[in-house]
Amino acid sequence: MAWIAFEHEGRRHRFAVARAPGGLWVGWPGGAKFFVPPRPAAVAGGPVHEEVRAPMTAKVVKLATRVGATVKTGDVLVILEAMKMEYRLTAPHDGVVEAVHCAEKDLVDLGKVLVTLEEPE
Repeated sequence: MAWIAFEHEGRRHRFAVARAPGGLWVGWPGGAKFFVPPRPAAVAGGPVHEEVRAPMTAKVVKLATRVGATVKTGDVLVILEAMKMEYRLTAPHDGVVEAVHCAEKDLVDLGKVLVTLEEPE
C-alpha cells in the first residue's frame, strides 16, 4: 500500500492507495472508494459490463435489486453495514442487472463483486 499526502488550505490530508484487480482503492479517514479505469467501448457492438464491488469488509443487510432488473444511474443496488454504519451502493450508470453475487446476511470482503451490470442496448 502506498500513501499520498497533500496540503490544502493549511491542512494536511493523507490517502491510502492500493492497486486491486480491475482498479485502484483510495482510502481516507471515514471512507474509501474503488476507482476503475474508463470502460472500454463495446467490442463489435457487444455489451459493456461493469462490476459493483464491496468498498470494505461488511455485511449485506439489503439486496435492493435482482437479475434482469433495469436500473438508472444512482439507484440503490445493495446496502452494506460495517462499523454500525450503512453504505448504499448505487448503479454507476443506467443498465440491466446481469448477475447478483451476494445475498442478504452475507459477509463480504473488500473488493468482492456484488452486482454485475450490463449497459442497455
